[in-house]
Amino acid sequence: MVISPLRRKVLRDLRRLWAQVLAIALVLAAGVATLILGNGAYASLSETRAHYYDENRFADVFADVTRAPRALLGEVAEIEGVLDAEARIVKLGLLDLPGMVEPGSVLFVSLPETGGLNRLYLRQGRLPDPLAAREIVVSDGFAAAHRLGPGDLLPVLMNGQRRDLTITGVALSPEFIYALGPGQMMPDPRRFGVVWAPRSALEAAYDLDGAFSNLVLKLAPGANPDRVIEALDRLTERYGGVGATGRADQISHAFLDAELQALWAMVRVLPPIFLLVAAMLVNMTLSRLITLEREQIGLLKAIGYSSRAVAQHYVEFVLLIAVVGIGIGFAAGAWLGSELAQIYARFFTFPYLVFTRDPQLYGLAAVITLAAAVAGALYAVRSVVKLPPAVAMSPPSPVVYRKRGAWVRRLLNLRQTGVMVARHLMRWPFRTASSTLGVAMAVAILVASLWPFGSIDRMIDVTFFRSERHDAQIVFGTPEPLRAVFAAQDMPGVMVAEPFRQVAATISHRGREKTLAITGRPAEPRLSRVLDAGLRPMPMPQAGLILSEALAKTLQVRPGDQVTVALQEGRRSTVTLRVSALSVGYMGLGAAMEIGALNRLMGEGALISGVNLMIDDARAAEFYAAARTTPKTELIGVTSLMLSRFRATLAENITVMVTVYVVLAGIIAIGVVYNFSRIALSEQGRELASLRVLGFTNREVSGVLFGELATVVLLAQPLGWLIGYGISAAMAASFSSDLYRVPFVVERDVFAIASLVVCAAALVSAWAIRGRINNLDMIEVLKTRE
Repeated sequence: MVISPLRRKVLRDLRRLWAQVLAIALVLAAGVATLILGNGAYASLSETRAHYYDENRFADVFADVTRAPRALLGEVAEIEGVLDAEARIVKLGLLDLPGMVEPGSVLFVSLPETGGLNRLYLRQGRLPDPLAAREIVVSDGFAAAHRLGPGDLLPVLMNGQRRDLTITGVALSPEFIYALGPGQMMPDPRRFGVVWAPRSALEAAYDLDGAFSNLVLKLAPGANPDRVIEALDRLTERYGGVGATGRADQISHAFLDAELQALWAMVRVLPPIFLLVAAMLVNMTLSRLITLEREQIGLLKAIGYSSRAVAQHYVEFVLLIAVVGIGIGFAAGAWLGSELAQIYARFFTFPYLVFTRDPQLYGLAAVITLAAAVAGALYAVRSVVKLPPAVAMSPPSPVVYRKRGAWVRRLLNLRQTGVMVARHLMRWPFRTASSTLGVAMAVAILVASLWPFGSIDRMIDVTFFRSERHDAQIVFGTPEPLRAVFAAQDMPGVMVAEPFRQVAATISHRGREKTLAITGRPAEPRLSRVLDAGLRPMPMPQAGLILSEALAKTLQVRPGDQVTVALQEGRRSTVTLRVSALSVGYMGLGAAMEIGALNRLMGEGALISGVNLMIDDARAAEFYAAARTTPKTELIGVTSLMLSRFRATLAENITVMVTVYVVLAGIIAIGVVYNFSRIALSEQGRELASLRVLGFTNREVSGVLFGELATVVLLAQPLGWLIGYGISAAMAASFSSDLYRVPFVVERDVFAIASLVVCAAALVSAWAIRGRINNLDMIEVLKTRE
């Protein structure tokens, strides 16, 4: 095959400029990889979830009741839009595993005799015999954490009674992709698991013969969920229903939605940054190449090559660089994607999760990358088209320097080498600005990846050390009289006991409403406090509500406004209350009032839902053993265990992502600085060699070029901090949801670390270019074309 001369020249240029080509290709590859990684992960989660939901008939509506007769199921099935309805028994139990000192809980869910909704995906074993009283299936994560399998026994406390249950299978469910236990902030499969058992066994254990405590509905296509929920609430109201929820508010689904939202934010932010920097690098490199090959361009035009053919030659050069970058990006994106899929497989319990390798996605990434590269080349190629042969073959006009920069020298008291640096940077303002912007983008990516550490520290400090200061929390199955506080106080190791009451309610204001639990606390709470904007504890108002800032924003209310509160328990009365103050909190939506005032609203006397406790660490094991055997205890929460799990989970996930971001930012910094220094060296080679002839040392000559690099890098730091701060603020806003909010906190060390990493990458580039400066051929460089 015959290769045309211009194509042969392209290949020679690629070999000759391989280092610069590789630097640009790596930046393009980073853009391709993040595009494939982000879109691929988003598509993988979305498609896997959709298939899993569809195949296992994930429900659309969920509702809890205290106790309702199974006959009610017929009325529920007749609601317009309901395709299928299933009545279940869903109850909490306590773990009683030997050797497990800290408390744990399990959620019992009854199995239908046939079919049903939220069908299980069996990993091991079989489903229980419907007539067996002690056969169960356990969730996969829980089984793995305790090394359990078919045939093993699981000792539990069901309604205060100890039972040894036989595991027949291990399974997954679309209802518990994100298996979060009551009161937990992160999944902890060691301390919480899901247990599926025959209905008859749970009826006997929880005294629910012929009754149920939970409903799940599947809706017909096009059905209005809000209307179905409204009709369902009317039916379940007299049976202790606390308000049905749609799929969007189901805890597992909502957390998965939040993760998809975070991924989408990454897709929108990172790839454009890399492609913008790559386009600037292409423009810088190609512009300098065209300047150096000015005579060759004139000669090619003189012997008959058209301007279009010469311009096409340089575009092909850029396209080949882009192809190299796309190839590297495809490989990196596929590898990072598979690693990310494994992380998600550990974090979310899918039966399968394969990273999507959709050819359309790869094609889209390639087209976008090629377009970015060509866009960067267009301005430089335009000069090729306009250049007449006679002008091209003559030497370029000497660079004209004016005295307009003299004030800089006087202001900064620069030495002569400093003047050379300043004049050269100001002579090429576009190149200087684009290089500065490129390095700033590297700083910005690091700031945007490191800021969550400060935010997490703030969340932990506010949540665990300022607000929820208790060591343990006991939650009762049903509200108990106030004297239960004294019983808790008498338990071994308990130093302080403080009651609380939680009541489900719908709070509304001008057409906006939210259903949540109002928490009643003592007038001056010590163990579970509500904080104001200055993180100072607030007393509970005798009349009125304290709303969290997030809830107030959702309802669009301010202190002093009136809200309508429809209680979902007891007499189900509806009252109007004043918003007394707003509180700071990062987990869920909160509403609080004085416990006595809440009990008066309920009209049920002095009742409590649980007790917050401060316990003696030396007697913690005694306390856990005693709390487990208390008949009314439904759940025992331990703050220290929750905190350690929260830290461990976030540390694992954030460390992986920060490592990826640091590598990507390093690629940008090295690519920009190396190309800038190579271009500067090619432009000033004659001047630098002249300085060597005049007696300047290699160190002094290197200082001229490195002075330019240092100026660009230093100018980029504040700009990168500013851009990174803006990106971080946008990310924090996009992460916020009803489930949690990320406080926007950027510590000073974030800016310092980001700058140090980028400066280190710049030093690597400077070291790579130092050898070329030392090897300047003074005789050859001093030859002139004039």
